[in-house]
Amino acid sequence: MSRKSETCRGSKTGKPLTEYDSEYDAKEGADFARQTYRRDLIPYRCDDCDYWHLTPRERQTPSSPCSHCAGKDGTVKESYRNRDEAQRRADILRHEQGTSLSVYACEYGNGWHLTRSSWH
Repeated sequence: MSRKSETCRGSKTGKPLTEYDSEYDAKEGADFARQTYRRDLIPYRCDDCDYWHLTPRERQTPSSPCSHCAGKDGTVKESYRNRDEAQRRADILRHEQGTSLSVYACEYGNGWHLTRSSWH
């Protein structure tokens, strides 16, 4: 089942995202978009609302919370599997939000992080 989200909005359009109750439902939504609109979308579970949304495949940059690192504000840092994926996320954020970020290796060996600081 799908519906428009009350909490999550698209970063480009500002419109409510479609949310799905399960990964299965989201995969069906992605298949429909591929067949109907020729859009290559993949599902992801949202950290904010805990439902499933769709994102363009080229925009997907898998990450997981780092078990050791936090930002200056205390928020747990996301860890990217490799430098290329971290750089792709930094490039996406620069393009969408105008935010300039650098990538650096986690000092605890938990992948790669993003930072606004230039000291890394």
